Amino acid sequence: MPLVTAQTPYDYRINSYSLHFEVLDENMVKETIEVELTANTSLSQYVFYSDYPVENPDAIVSINGKTIIANVSTNVITGNINAVYVNFPELGKGDMAKIRITFYTSGVLQDTDGKKQFAYYIKFSQPVGYFYVRLYVPRGYAVLTPIIPSPNKLESRENSLILEWSRENLRGNEEFYFIVGFSNPIKKGFDLRILFVLVFLAFIGGFYAGMLYRERKKGKPEILKSDEERVIELLKNGPMLQSELVKRLNVSKAKVSILLREMEEKGFIERIKEGRSYLVRLKE
Repeated sequence: MPLVTAQTPYDYRINSYSLHFEVLDENMVKETIEVELTANTSLSQYVFYSDYPVENPDAIVSINGKTIIANVSTNVITGNINAVYVNFPELGKGDMAKIRITFYTSGVLQDTDGKKQFAYYIKFSQPVGYFYVRLYVPRGYAVLTPIIPSPNKLESRENSLILEWSRENLRGNEEFYFIVGFSNPIKKGFDLRILFVLVFLAFIGGFYAGMLYRERKKGKPEILKSDEERVIELLKNGPMLQSELVKRLNVSKAKVSILLREMEEKGFIERIKEGRSYLVRLKE
């Protein structure tokens, strides 16, 4: 769960924040973060936090048009929270910098119901001018549902399938969940055009399924899903931290976050902010 934070008042303004994920194989992803910011005060460090492993990080920084290789170090803050420190020559107020951080990780890939799943969650503590996410799925893999949220763009290239999401003018504390399922490598010689059609149908099917769900929801009482039943059984013994529910349910953090948000909307539970997590309890 990456956290994009800055002190208050903000040390810098985030003009744009881009994420690029390239699935290398069923166990490893190359992640690239590109941040364009304008300093509001003297600034010589940018920190990226995550609760998944970060391997071989490096960074380059462009300051007022001049590009340098930044000094990068990592540290475990507490528990499994990792911090990547990017140090660069001091910026003055009004100076602009473009920071590019690249590393490898297995933390955004999950095994779910016999298939692989890309799951990512991010929350911004301050406004962001433009937010962009791109996911590269290599040739030979079939993208499956769920695809959450629906991508703004879906493109097939010679060696990959590309999903893109973008948002503008984000408010502080906005959060985003990204979940994309995909299969193990399919047989050699499979036509990528067929793969593109399958993903398109999955996208359309998910859209209409959502519409049908909302229509049915208007006139019928809520029916608990199996995962919702498990959450309720766990909470019958008393309130529990969301992080503890993730461990008990043995599913990805992103999936639990979406599940709890839906249950909260239905009126089954309520969540109270508790440090970096939420205290979850049943409603009367």
